[in-house]
Amino acid sequence: MGSDKKKDSVNLILEEELLFVLDLIEKNGHEARVVGGAVRDFLGRMNITDIDIATTATPEEIINIFQKNGIFVTPIGIEHGTVLISHGSKSYEITTLRKDVQTFGRRAIVEFTKSFEVDSCRRDFSINALYMDKNGKIFDYHDGINDLKARNIRFVGNPNTRITEDYLRILRYFRFLASHGDYKCNSDYLALMNAQKSNLSLLSSERILGELLRTFAISDAYKIVPPMLEILNELFDLKLDPLEICQKLDIYLTLSAEERIGFFLKFSRLSLSKLFRRYNLPKNIREIIQLPETGLSEIFLVLKRIKKTSRKFYAKYVVVKSYAEGLLNEMEAKIVLKDLLDFCESEYADFNLRAEHLRSHELSDQDLKRVMMATKKFWLTSSRISVAECKDYAISYIKN
Repeated sequence: MGSDKKKDSVNLILEEELLFVLDLIEKNGHEARVVGGAVRDFLGRMNITDIDIATTATPEEIINIFQKNGIFVTPIGIEHGTVLISHGSKSYEITTLRKDVQTFGRRAIVEFTKSFEVDSCRRDFSINALYMDKNGKIFDYHDGINDLKARNIRFVGNPNTRITEDYLRILRYFRFLASHGDYKCNSDYLALMNAQKSNLSLLSSERILGELLRTFAISDAYKIVPPMLEILNELFDLKLDPLEICQKLDIYLTLSAEERIGFFLKFSRLSLSKLFRRYNLPKNIREIIQLPETGLSEIFLVLKRIKKTSRKFYAKYVVVKSYAEGLLNEMEAKIVLKDLLDFCESEYADFNLRAEHLRSHELSDQDLKRVMMATKKFWLTSSRISVAECKDYAISYIKN
């Protein structure tokens, strides 16, 4: 059930601020333990970002305890027993132990409890149902430690029940399979999730995209696409798996999580209007998927016309698209891509002629504007025109 850890081995998680919070709750007659991802990632020797606390105290008792001690409390989900407190440089979500009486795909009617084991039964996966007290003692009610060691992602209790409680757990399963698992999807789980995939439409686009971004921020998450393909097709109706090609062409690791999602969207059969209706996309992803469709013959000219921040993604996309269409083989694709990326970094990609280059010609503001416009038009007609060539053209234009 539990295992003791030496105090010095848990200093990375049980920092002074956290110990103060746990002690304060316990001094007021309640139990409190760190729960979930922080314990999981501590045991897995991974970076710990957020720390959540589970407690026998009710939300009202937590608010009273911390407000009496001058600590600001925000009731972020008080109907489910959750408040947020800030202490020192850290913030902690503190949630009362509970069991879900009735669930509605995400929302739930809850009943508070004093049992940590009862609370553990509502959690999604065994590796997320771990608790740690202030002394570093681990409480493992569902054999999560052994699953963590074996890189086995296992639902707590009945998997179908866990999925129908919150359909986001379908996506979370694949994320944990990528971050803490071995990419080997449980065939029974896969059948259940594929059968429930249409219910992903009940989730907000923000929750879907947030989960996908966390998944595809993982360095080798391209491996999760094959078992996840039916789910991704439900979301995006993909023409193919673009990340497999990105990996083959040594592009994948150079992409941000947003760009990896951008590839799914660019290779979707859904129209832009349907994608925009279905997903509330952040600005940077909207810009990516609105980039024009073009072939290799026009790529250099198009690169000049789009935002500098989008050029490298666009170059990679056109090469992947050309490879997928059989216009380039693997070696050709890598050569073309290097040429395009070098172009993006070169002086040819931007119109670098400035008005001060022409000041000696004593032009009026109106004439200077005309010359600059004409020169930029000339610059846009060819892929590689240097600043010096632009200047020569401008001078010739002035003389004529």
